[in-house]
Amino acid sequence: MLPINRDKVLPGARRDGRAEEPVYPDPDSLDALRDSIDRKLGRTGAVLPLSEAEQRVLLELMPDELLRVTVETDETVLVVGRQRRVRVPAGPDAGQSTCGGHPGDSTAALYRAVGDCGKQLLSDFLATGEMQTRDLRVEEDGQTSFFELRAAACQPRGMLVLVRDTTPLRDAVDCLSQATEKSKRLHEMLEAEAVIRAEEEKIIKSSFEKLAGLKEDTIVAVTAIVRKKDPDTARHQERVSQLACSIGKEMGLDKDTVKMVALAALLHDLGKVFVSPSTLLKPGRLTPEEMDEVRKHADTEFEILKGIEFLSPLAEIIHQHHERLDGSGYPRGLTGSDILLEARILAVADVVEAMMSDRPHRRALTEAAALEEIENTRGTLFDTSTVDACLRLFREGRFRFDVTPPDECPGPSRQPGSPASG
Repeated sequence: MLPINRDKVLPGARRDGRAEEPVYPDPDSLDALRDSIDRKLGRTGAVLPLSEAEQRVLLELMPDELLRVTVETDETVLVVGRQRRVRVPAGPDAGQSTCGGHPGDSTAALYRAVGDCGKQLLSDFLATGEMQTRDLRVEEDGQTSFFELRAAACQPRGMLVLVRDTTPLRDAVDCLSQATEKSKRLHEMLEAEAVIRAEEEKIIKSSFEKLAGLKEDTIVAVTAIVRKKDPDTARHQERVSQLACSIGKEMGLDKDTVKMVALAALLHDLGKVFVSPSTLLKPGRLTPEEMDEVRKHADTEFEILKGIEFLSPLAEIIHQHHERLDGSGYPRGLTGSDILLEARILAVADVVEAMMSDRPHRRALTEAAALEEIENTRGTLFDTSTVDACLRLFREGRFRFDVTPPDECPGPSRQPGSPASG
């Protein structure tokens, strides 16, 4: 049996140790709580009929999924969520849950795993009075998923468990780590070949072409991970890459520089994967704290990319893409020529695409209105020659979003392992 420390139950919970359903107040009295939950989560918080105590707990946490876990008097653990309920028996039948799922059902597997550790979570909370955090690994049908659990009791035998899927973040870290190791081995091979057989220039040239292909393969793989976590950010990056590449060509830049700008654009919002969805998808004006959270993405992606040798040239371009000529940008407030040309091109492409796309807090501007807006800031916020090139492309009908870009422009349409363009 679980030890019950009656002093550790959260305010509003029962203290008589009885395992019964929470007592719900009149629905009208919960309107303010529900409004607060909706604002904080950026989506409805009414995924379950919650008691007042449970809703107050929910306000302190940011879940991807909300589960109610109850340890019944016979030690059976009941896990209830918006998709189903799972009952995990105690004793010799432990692990033989009833849920109505089927083999390969990842949701049922998650519920069972939460049920398996439910007693320990509740016991630890009642013993310490502190919110419990666990990392959970779930194996189902050959697939491995990772979750972060945060749990707090609302009654002596029941608690809320808030689940955050951390699988995409782990995938991103693993992908970047593998790419770093591949790059290191390839560089070691190139150095050995250069010392031993410097005369065989064709072999060395071929090896460097493989390295260039590895760079693009890695970027394509990372954009695929971003697309899985945040499709809107991935689409924005791809469209910005198309425009930045075309602007670079219009300015007469060499192929290597054009490709560098396009690759940087494909990763320029990577750091937003780590920004809370409730902030990114908020329909109204952001608070100063939320704006600070969004602005941190430039530093986050810089820290990730600068440690990867063959991606480090892109890191500084991406770090500067929110800088402005007059010093009003971030994160460092650079001015004029202190901002890299590639970053100035990326800045124009980023803003134009954003203005022409729907966002949670506003509708898209027309092409004419967006071009007028960027033209009005020509030479003050944005680079003059870059803005002029952008305006020519649109007004002369030589660029439209989502049309096949020039060969110099890499992108997600090129599958990993295919020959590098240019």
